[in-house]
Amino acid sequence: MTRKRKKTKKTHKSRHHIIPSSRGGNSSKDNIRVLNVKEHQNYHTLFSNLTPDEIIKLLVEHFWNGQLHWVYKAIRRIDG
Repeated sequence: MTRKRKKTKKTHKSRHHIIPSSRGGNSSKDNIRVLNVKEHQNYHTLFSNLTPDEIIKLLVEHFWNGQLHWVYKAIRRIDG
């Protein structure tokens, strides 16, 4: 008896630099995240070529009305 294999969609992957290489980021393991291509495109649509620090600053200043407690609340949830 032969088993049929399920066909799986091949997802194209893309290497994302957390600190953009154009902004001084390197290609070390700590600075690379493998994303599918759509996620990578969405990230750059939202955040262009900003660093994580710049993204947090943008969110705090423009979306959270300068209220840093949202950042601290999120960090506490992440840290457990």
